[in-house]
Amino acid sequence: MSTNPFETAPNLATSHIRRQDLPTHVRRHADKLAAQLREVYAKYGAHNFEELKENKKLSAQDARKVADLLKAFQQAVEKKETEPGLKEAIEILGCENVHGIEDVEAMLSEGFVDISKVPPIPYTTEDLEKSKEIKEKTGVEEMLVLFVADKDGTPLTGERMSGLIQAEYDKLGLGKFLFDTAWLKNKDFFTKLGLSYEWKLITKQIIPGSKSKRHHHEPGDTFTHQDTQEFAIEEYAKKLDIPRDSLHRPEPFQMLYAIALHLIATENLNGKGKGERILTNESHWSNVVSSDGNPVNVGGADPDGAGMVGNARDNWDGDLGVCLSREPSPKSSDA
Repeated sequence: MSTNPFETAPNLATSHIRRQDLPTHVRRHADKLAAQLREVYAKYGAHNFEELKENKKLSAQDARKVADLLKAFQQAVEKKETEPGLKEAIEILGCENVHGIEDVEAMLSEGFVDISKVPPIPYTTEDLEKSKEIKEKTGVEEMLVLFVADKDGTPLTGERMSGLIQAEYDKLGLGKFLFDTAWLKNKDFFTKLGLSYEWKLITKQIIPGSKSKRHHHEPGDTFTHQDTQEFAIEEYAKKLDIPRDSLHRPEPFQMLYAIALHLIATENLNGKGKGERILTNESHWSNVVSSDGNPVNVGGADPDGAGMVGNARDNWDGDLGVCLSREPSPKSSDA
């Protein structure tokens, strides 16, 4: 098999689709793809795809990026959707619970997303339909979230995203993103731990039975495994017939990114003052530990700003619960 990415790139010269015939959101997306393509062309002094392809100095990385951008462009104009599978996800989950490129750039800034790095949505129709069953049986809603790296390709840290998100909160009059950043200044999970490009289904609410529980059980504890949030997750998985190992506690800034993304997207969708705030009166307890060894929780995401603090794992505060992300089901071998 050839490793030349241009051999599988679409030939856009054969396309007769006119820009003005595209839906507005697809046209905006196609324009962004075209702008990112022009950036690569300009880097090598090329005016078009054919000139670039013949350039001997073209790096393998840029060649792959252009091929991916061209495929994404073809997908957009021919299927009239911005991300593969996004249309189906919206039909099943509702537009208010699906947050892709357009919502991410509304939060972080126009042109922030490297579209060539956005992966296909990995969830099957059955995975997405499972969200309906989860809501019916537990009252818990899931949202589909695109996470992204920083603009330079490095992990998007909590420190970096907090400034970008606060700027958009200020613009929309949404209050504070974080209540207090002083405690976070020297924490590795704030300055070093970061996000990368991936799609995740994440619960918008704390799962049932996870409040007033210890974080987890260890040998020698005076409480039992049944007194922990880990037991609540197992029971949740059993009730819904979901493999336990496909459920994970989101990291602190995964959760805060999702909280902010959902608020900004629904504020833009529904109008000023009508955005949906989640985790306003409760907190999600993650597996990430602070420098004192305590698992970090995030929540209380009201207009005064979300709180973040470490809690000893044997704490059983009534506001502390668990949100979960759910992995895609394994694809069949002939899928």
